[in-house]
Amino acid sequence: MNGLVLRADQAAYMNTGTGTTATYSRIGEGFTTFAESKNPKEYTRQYIHMTQEQTDVIGYSPSIGYSCDVYDNDPCCTKIVTITDNELVGEDAQIDVVIVDLYKEDNGTAPARKRTYSVVPDSVADGTEALVYTGNLRAVTAFVEGTFTIATSTFAPNP
Repeated sequence: MNGLVLRADQAAYMNTGTGTTATYSRIGEGFTTFAESKNPKEYTRQYIHMTQEQTDVIGYSPSIGYSCDVYDNDPCCTKIVTITDNELVGEDAQIDVVIVDLYKEDNGTAPARKRTYSVVPDSVADGTEALVYTGNLRAVTAFVEGTFTIATSTFAPNP
């Protein structure tokens, strides 16, 4: 039987830790948008014997657009706010995000993909009710496939 997979069945976790050991917190509270764009890079050409163009995908430049109503006790919101307000750059403005396919969970683990992103802030205080931060996460690294243990919020790369 096929069933509809809900948005909540694919979770995102951010490393909100400050030490060498990762602390993954679920991205959810406050986030009204967290959508990935693949941004494929294309190579398009048309040779003299063709009546139409030919296109190949030659790479990707993934990004995640976010919009976050700020909750002062949420570690994911706090990480975004800290990077934005302090105008951090370079590695100080990078975060690790793990996308977990909860709908494929088996015995407490689920397939997952981890990638490092740069936080590229856009606007602050966009709205009249809640304090809203918006921007994009831009890929720094290729993703690493692995598994995510849900009960302990830990990621393990595939061998």
